[in-house]
Amino acid sequence: MRHVVLSLALAFAAFTACGFSAYENYLLSGRQTHVMLFAAARDGQSEALRSALKTLAGAQAANAFDQVKISNLSSFSKKLQDKPCFMVYFDYDGTNYLEAVKAFESVPHARELRPLLAPHPRAERQGTAWLQMEWINFIQGAKPSLTPKRSAMATRLKPEKESEYRLLHQSTWPGTVDRMTRMEYHDFSIFLIDLGEELYEMFYVEFVGTDAGKDKMGSRADPAYERWVKQTDACQNPLPDADGIWSKMDKVSEKE
Repeated sequence: MRHVVLSLALAFAAFTACGFSAYENYLLSGRQTHVMLFAAARDGQSEALRSALKTLAGAQAANAFDQVKISNLSSFSKKLQDKPCFMVYFDYDGTNYLEAVKAFESVPHARELRPLLAPHPRAERQGTAWLQMEWINFIQGAKPSLTPKRSAMATRLKPEKESEYRLLHQSTWPGTVDRMTRMEYHDFSIFLIDLGEELYEMFYVEFVGTDAGKDKMGSRADPAYERWVKQTDACQNPLPDADGIWSKMDKVSEKE
């Protein structure tokens, strides 16, 4: 009888979970997803694009984005391979995560950006101006805040270390999750993109505490987290302007 009960329990778990990966199971859970879009600016259009992106976070565009279930919109820029590149981040409550880029581009304010963009080759093949980056890691961390401090950073991933890095982030260590929560970081996401032969990763995070609290918590020894970072750092190839592993991305706009 015990074997029958166990078999039924396993079958039920397989039926409800469906996906084999943590990523797929998260998507199947119906919880809010997080998106980062990528595009470069056309030659001579960097400042015009920067200005146009600022309008996306304004009150006029807010209702249109709400209609397609996009919220918490912000944008960032970073010069990569000598090109001005722009990233748009948002939370998405639509039913199909992979349609998030099309939902974004359905909004008139977003469509107006297209003449200013030099799309990634894969975006062009998909018929979009922006490329929806691969979402490879998520830590919810601390409780959300109505007035978080949003930031994003970038680095490169060594191609020969890609499999190791992905595997580490399919099973993020509990000590790392705990560290993020204690440091009062919320909604930490890592996104991956290929630019030619190079692999780039970018993270978005919200700080929901006080700077004094962060400094105090950051000074505490955390051996588990230090061991984690030692392994992940070995997979990464910093950009020339990096402070350690990560380089700061410039914030262009955020939700008003």
